[in-house]
Amino acid sequence: MLGAVSFPGVVEMGDRTGWEVRPREPWVPEEIGVDHWEPLLVAADRIAASFTDTRGGIGRTFFLDLDSGEIVSATSPAPTGRKAIAGPGQFLIGSQGYGAFTTGRFGRDGAETACWASHGAMLVDKNGSASGPELENRLPSRSRFRRLAPDNSLVDGPALTGYYTSYPAMDCEGTAVFWRDGKLIAVDTDLAGHELFAMDDSRAVIGRALLLDEGVVAISLDNEVLLFCAPLGRLGEGPWPCGEGNLQGNPLLS
Repeated sequence: MLGAVSFPGVVEMGDRTGWEVRPREPWVPEEIGVDHWEPLLVAADRIAASFTDTRGGIGRTFFLDLDSGEIVSATSPAPTGRKAIAGPGQFLIGSQGYGAFTTGRFGRDGAETACWASHGAMLVDKNGSASGPELENRLPSRSRFRRLAPDNSLVDGPALTGYYTSYPAMDCEGTAVFWRDGKLIAVDTDLAGHELFAMDDSRAVIGRALLLDEGVVAISLDNEVLLFCAPLGRLGEGPWPCGEGNLQGNPLLS
């Protein structure tokens, strides 16, 4: 059960008065829709299942035991954001909108163990370190490529222009590659940015970055697929090296 949901700054449609701001009054949604931005996440013996109210964009993530199906814990209602597997039984849960811009790390017991003032398309490397391009509904862009440090602080990478971003992929050396603002960008382990390709293009429908064999990167833009030969290695072996986090979501082709 999603239950009553509320969040400061939520805008709800009224019958006669139009859009009405109700910052703290809980309301029960008439219908909910399954979060379609990320798949159902299964990490060791834990499942993270997210549901979002279709009118306000406020949702919750429920953590379940894989064997029994029992609910272990649930997040508080918050604007929906990106998610990722952070390790065995561990998840990153992002929240973005209505003033929220955070990413929390949740452990096997469903408790939040860390929280960062950032939200984005995060990658998790083989050492459990998370990083990725920030995603914020704002122009001009204030986003950067960020690394989430263990002490809840942020390590700055390059500033990012534009708005629309592909989900990145990380190679075995820890270099992330993604498409943003008409550019194919790589960010290495030192958080140095490298522009691999650029063109005058602001298309909004962008697929995730697929890292194929021999450093080939595939990006879909609207009805086109672009292939690039980049100085990259094979897909990384971390728990979440790309969108959907596995070889079935990001096939390695020979």
